[in-house]
Amino acid sequence: LRMDRLKDSIRDLPSKSSIVKIRSLFHTLAHGDDTDYEEFENREGDIRTFRENDKAFRVFGTGVHVKIGAYLAALIGLTLTVGFCFFYSLYHNRGQGRNSFLDHIELIDLIYAFLVGIPCHIILAIGILQERKSFFAPFIVFYASNFVLNIFFTFLTIIAAAFDFHRKLFGNVQLDFSWTLFQIGWTSAQALAIYVVFKCRRYVAAKNHFKANQVSIPYSVST
Repeated sequence: LRMDRLKDSIRDLPSKSSIVKIRSLFHTLAHGDDTDYEEFENREGDIRTFRENDKAFRVFGTGVHVKIGAYLAALIGLTLTVGFCFFYSLYHNRGQGRNSFLDHIELIDLIYAFLVGIPCHIILAIGILQERKSFFAPFIVFYASNFVLNIFFTFLTIIAAAFDFHRKLFGNVQLDFSWTLFQIGWTSAQALAIYVVFKCRRYVAAKNHFKANQVSIPYSVST
């Protein structure tokens, strides 16, 4: 009987392929993909030109360059993160509406945003300015993990609203649903920021790769 239980436990463990996929996902988030960066080059004899404004470096195919988009993501994200930390610190557990359980759970998000989120935005801005690929990783990993947390908190808020409605705490219900709408909007904005910053990192990586391989060969950067 014990051997059967042991076999069942082993069978329920995550497969090796699943672990490899998870590790691959985090590696891609932190370091980027294995793009063939030479596709962004033009070659004319010994002269190679980097296509600075290739369509791959545009936000949703518009005229906005991913570098500008990433700057905006860093600025807006930093402003909202600081605002969230400030206002939530003032209104946490105020005893007026809002499910008290959620108030305490959201402290995790507050601490994470203050200790990790704020520095990540600053590091990202420096990375964009200096075109350093490694400086993009903290922002992307923070936003990806916070994205998952916010989805979890949104479900918790909906469940809490259902309990508050059952107990006829309609003041709580109103605030719970308002917070749910905020979470959905903020989570959507995070997904957009991840997309823009990820594309900007691809641009920086391609440009750095191009320069590194053209040290002894004439090259130029086209606009």
